[in-house]
Amino acid sequence: MPYKDIDLPVKGFIDTSFIDWKGHLSSVVFTGGCNFRCPYCHNSSIVLHPEEIENVPIEYIFGHLKKYKDWVEHVVVTGGEPTINMGLFPFIERLKREGLLVKLDTNGSSPSVIKELVKRELIDYVAMDVKGPIKGYTRWCGVDVEQNLIEESIQFILEGRIDYEFRMTVVPFLHREEDIYEVADYISNAKRFFIQKFRPNNTLNPAFSHIKPFSPEKMQNIRQNVFGRIKGTDGGVQKNNG
Repeated sequence: MPYKDIDLPVKGFIDTSFIDWKGHLSSVVFTGGCNFRCPYCHNSSIVLHPEEIENVPIEYIFGHLKKYKDWVEHVVVTGGEPTINMGLFPFIERLKREGLLVKLDTNGSSPSVIKELVKRELIDYVAMDVKGPIKGYTRWCGVDVEQNLIEESIQFILEGRIDYEFRMTVVPFLHREEDIYEVADYISNAKRFFIQKFRPNNTLNPAFSHIKPFSPEKMQNIRQNVFGRIKGTDGGVQKNNG
């Protein structure tokens, strides 16, 4: 398929990143649009007004990836929420044709898309953001959510057909500590569970920009408590940059 026929709204591109795929130098592709409205999201422009952001040409992305393939063999596809765009399939198919490894960041709202990507061996790693306990999921996402779809994605990923991680961004006043531990108990057999620090900048709900994140000491205490609840093969909780 010619590049011009790949209909994927790419709103941002990072040519090299050391933090988006642990242990690998990667390029990062940001797709526009999202079906969630998490109030603490720091990619609000991509979520709310993707049409106002100029598309990064697909030709440019692949030109760069080909040029630097000897150094960068990993590509992270993130958003927004990539799985709401059907152009995701031909885009990733082209990445795989170029011999690249692909990581998908997702909110887990489209288990059928995740399953099809895995079935067709189009992704090599998936990172799912768990917003909070399944019960009352709408509270974390800002929209009505079919909770069974979130559960379906989590259970499929836990089957281990693809390498994976789960992540949770913890937000003071939105999440109680008990919420974090409830998530940990729900995915207790997970291989990896990252506890991420909330960043109060450019938040989708401006009021959240005034919320002070948990202190490093508080985050460390939470991580230690979560560690004892995760029984996965990689030893439970892994720290991220926060």
